[in-house]
Parts: sequence; structure tokens; C-alpha cells
Amino acid sequence: MRAATFDSSFWVHAVYLDLVEFLISDFELVCTKAVENELGRDNPTSRQLKALLADKSIKRAAPRSEKIKLYGDGERAAINLALERKFLLLIDDWRPYEAAQAVGVEVVNSLAYLIGLYEQKRITLERVLHALARATRRGTLRPEWIQSAVRVVAEIRRKGENR
Repeated sequence: MRAATFDSSFWVHAVYLDLVEFLISDFELVCTKAVENELGRDNPTSRQLKALLADKSIKRAAPRSEKIKLYGDGERAAINLALERKFLLLIDDWRPYEAAQAVGVEVVNSLAYLIGLYEQKRITLERVLHALARATRRGTLRPEWIQSAVRVVAEIRRKGENR
């Protein structure tokens, strides 16, 4: 199973879009203390993370060094851990996403992951469209990413009808 680490923004969206069960089955998830701290203590996203850390569904790790020194503590720790250990980086903040990509880290945002689930027929068209609508209303993801996601979903659906 592939190892992946994530930043706070990705985790918040994963919880909000109900993707956590899929992530747990697809990856060996590893969380940094910085991300855990950024999420705070008493909110639905941090409670879910703490429960999964407690039952060892998600592991903890820290980067040994800081090659990337920019961005917030959580993004920086996640990027550095992914860089050091060749983990997949699950990240939704676009500047750190692009910076991680530029140094050779493989990155995926929550919308790309969501679309992958639809493409693999693990979620329905209705569920992917509902999630995209929720992401749009939330307003915390780049509008360009959402527009692109809608186009890709439409293309996958069109190809599926032509099989």
C-alpha cells in the first residue's frame, strides 16, 4: 500500500467531502505533528483525525530536515516529509501544492482524488456532483480547480456512455 501524508487543508476537505474511509483503504496515511496541531483540538476534523491516530489507522511521523522553509507549519512539515520519504502528498493549498511539485513531490488535491474515485466507479455521479457542489459552496478551493474537476467529470461520464 502506498504511503501518503497530507496537510490540514486536504484533511479538512476530505472530512467535509466524506472521503476519509476511501483514503484509509487506499493509503498508509502518515500525519505530522504540525498538521495535527494546526487542526486544533475540538472540531469535527480534529476529532476524526485524533480517533484514527489513536486506533493506529493513521501513523505519525516527522520530517528529519526542512529543505522547504516556506508556508505554514503544517504544509511545510507535510512537504518535507513527502520529499524525504517519497510519499504522495495530499494537499489543497495551491501555492504549496505548486512548490512541492516543483521540487519533485507527487501531489494530489482532494478534487483529483474525488474524481479518481468516480473514474474507478467507487462513487456515483450523484455523489461526485454533490461533493463538487459542497466544495463550491465552501469556497476554500481554487475556483479553477473546481471548474476543471467539473469538466473532467463530464468527460468521464461522456466516455462511459460511449462504451
